[in-house]
Amino acid sequence: MRYEFRCVDAGAPSCRGHIKADSEEELRSKLIRHLEKHDVQQPNDTLLDHLVAVTGQRPDR
Repeated sequence: MRYEFRCVDAGAPSCRGHIKADSEEELRSKLIRHLEKHDVQQPNDTLLDHLVAVTGQRPDR
């Protein structure tokens, strides 16, 4: 499964953040790094779970 996250879909309309990942683990790691730009230094599991839930998913080809 491929993952594609956009900050605008998570409620941050002024952020052009766009993250692609090949696994949920990779996505979470990239989200943690990106959240530093939003002054979130240590996101909790609830926030990460929410962001993963709004992430688009596509089957691998």
